[in-house]
Amino acid sequence: MKRLIIILAILLGLALVMKVTVPSMEKHKEAAVEQVTKFVEEQMMQNDEVDGYLEAYGIDKDETHRFLSENGIYKSMVTYLVENSLFLEDYFVCNVGKFQYEGEIYPLTLGLFNHVFVLTDYIDEMQEAQEKMEKLQQKLE
Repeated sequence: MKRLIIILAILLGLALVMKVTVPSMEKHKEAAVEQVTKFVEEQMMQNDEVDGYLEAYGIDKDETHRFLSENGIYKSMVTYLVENSLFLEDYFVCNVGKFQYEGEIYPLTLGLFNHVFVLTDYIDEMQEAQEKMEKLQQKLE
């Protein structure tokens, strides 16, 4: 019986510490902006459709990417998206940052012990789904 009380007291103490250290919305936004900006930059560098547009106008891809990165244009776009679409769901000991994309709601961040973890698996899944859709569209054409 004494062990049970000790275990319950430890669990209660841990739950209280977790509740006190739940990260703020701002921390979720900062983490999401950083991770999604990296994702967008990578996608723009690998996108053949963008390459075609740039080549058609005689624009150098690397210079364009450098300009967009150095001037914070990628980050500005992502910040606007995150500011307008990220919302938090509180689960007492943690919180989850979610966003809505094409009618679906995806978890993007997990806040725990005053730290925000970005759930990059969902970003990768969205990328894979987009690639599958593009391949399907090509087959249908």
